[in-house]
Amino acid sequence: MKRYSILILFAILALSSLGAQQQDTLRLRVMTYNLRFGELASLSQLAEHIKAFKPDFVALQEVDSKTYRENAPAQNGKDFITELGYLTQMYPLYGKTIVYKNGYYGIGILSAHPYIKVEKTMLPRPLQKEQRALLQGDFEVNGKDTITFACTHLDYFAEDTRVLQIERIVDILKESSYPVLLGGDFNARPNSKTILEGMRGWQPLTNDELTFPAHKPTIKIDYLFGYPKNVWRVVRTQVIQSHLSDHLPIVTELELIRETK
Repeated sequence: MKRYSILILFAILALSSLGAQQQDTLRLRVMTYNLRFGELASLSQLAEHIKAFKPDFVALQEVDSKTYRENAPAQNGKDFITELGYLTQMYPLYGKTIVYKNGYYGIGILSAHPYIKVEKTMLPRPLQKEQRALLQGDFEVNGKDTITFACTHLDYFAEDTRVLQIERIVDILKESSYPVLLGGDFNARPNSKTILEGMRGWQPLTNDELTFPAHKPTIKIDYLFGYPKNVWRVVRTQVIQSHLSDHLPIVTELELIRETK
């Protein structure tokens, strides 16, 4: 009987070890934040706010570079992504979408990890409204894993345009050889075709909390998603109450479930 009990114990330990191998994970903290071109806060305030959450990756929208806006004079001539990278001590990547106010306007990525490559893709705009883009990079995380992190800011004017844009984004990102994270301002509600159909098969990495406008949120238009769906698991996610922009930032802590042999 004693020998039988020992054999059972060894079997349990072996199964536990196997389960631990199958749940080998990488934990990351990711953020998405529409900055409203710095109209409501200084770059140092925005940088301190971002730093407080110690993110691995940040998707940024409405990022100016050397513009001269009448309603944001404190930011005139500043290269947002470079300054934010310096102030947060993160690697900055910029995706210009349009020329604006003697400078540029677009999207950006801050990363705590070095990038292997970066690519910008201009998105469809059949109505010839403001140009939008996808900015993506492959990043080396802790010298062991490679992650594709991407940022976008979809069209404001028309759902049909947003659907075309998200279809293009999904087609591109599904070709990645690595697990993918996508964050941004989608300008689309959770029950829209953009989200329900466009992001089908992706893992939602946010909850249902509202994100816009910051002073009294009435809608959710900011998101984080992961692909493939079954390799990402949310540990916790939160919409952060803040008045440094007209959007509320989202911070999600998540796990990448590594493949095991």
